[in-house]
Amino acid sequence: MKNSVSCPNCNSENPFYNSICSGCKYYLRDRIVNLDLWSVISLLIESPTKAFRTIIFSEHKNFIFFILFFVSIKYLINARFISMVSIGEFQSSIGLQLSYIIVLGIILIYFIIFSFLHKSFSKKSEFSIRLRDTFALIIYSQMPFLFGLFILFPLELVILGDYLFSMNPTPFIIKGSIAYFFISIEIGLAIWSIFLVFKAFLTQSQQTFFGIASATVFVVLFWTLIYFCSLIVFTI
Repeated sequence: MKNSVSCPNCNSENPFYNSICSGCKYYLRDRIVNLDLWSVISLLIESPTKAFRTIIFSEHKNFIFFILFFVSIKYLINARFISMVSIGEFQSSIGLQLSYIIVLGIILIYFIIFSFLHKSFSKKSEFSIRLRDTFALIIYSQMPFLFGLFILFPLELVILGDYLFSMNPTPFIIKGSIAYFFISIEIGLAIWSIFLVFKAFLTQSQQTFFGIASATVFVVLFWTLIYFCSLIVFTI
């Protein structure tokens, strides 16, 4: 295994995520049963590598569906912004709730399929990776969008109001400097999330090339999917 750890007691090779040696049952590290959400969020800001190691080592991947539920709302909002540029003025025939369910379902399916394929490919490349670890790492790496949903988006609604989703006129015409400030923060959150994805896969694989390649494929496919979501959801 390329991302293994050696037991200090018997020198047996063990998967990176093992807490007990498979050979002699020696304790390789402290056991982590559950994740503490606030502790992980703090680590994602201070030391992403430590945060992702904690997520990998944890026996229960707490809060992943809680995070996915709310982050998907931000995905829907981002898809709406993208559709304003790619489509222009339009009127969707489906309700907001159904739009959210479609986006949530598409993103969830993509995360599961990617995690499965990532595990299959890593096995052929002699990496020991668990599907549930990859799935949890992907979701926790989207945490910046949670900040965008609960902090940035309410400010955008209060300051820009009805013009937030308007193309005639656009927010950049009504309140140009503020609109450009908000869009720069939105881009910053997306870049932060992409950075976390790369740190997550590098931490998991412990190999630079494999980690960067995996993260690149994930990011490119993910944002391509968000773009097509913006076309599908708002043109039905």
